[in-house]
Amino acid sequence: MADLEIRVLNEDQEPLEGIEVGVEFTELTRGMAHEQTDGDGIAVFRGYEEEPIRVYLDGKNYGKHYYGDGDSINITR
Repeated sequence: MADLEIRVLNEDQEPLEGIEVGVEFTELTRGMAHEQTDGDGIAVFRGYEEEPIRVYLDGKNYGKHYYGDGDSINITR
């Protein structure tokens, strides 16, 4: 099982707190998971299989990503 961090930054590369981050797994039976960013702009997803995912911020699609255990994805909003 893998852990993933998604960090959300503004255009000045400062962390954004309180953003709802949705992760949609490509395997349809796995559905979606949601977390909110903390004061460092990070949402942590723990215990998922490594696979391609689609990331949403406050419901808006921010593209497809692939992650491995311990990876971090930075997204500028």
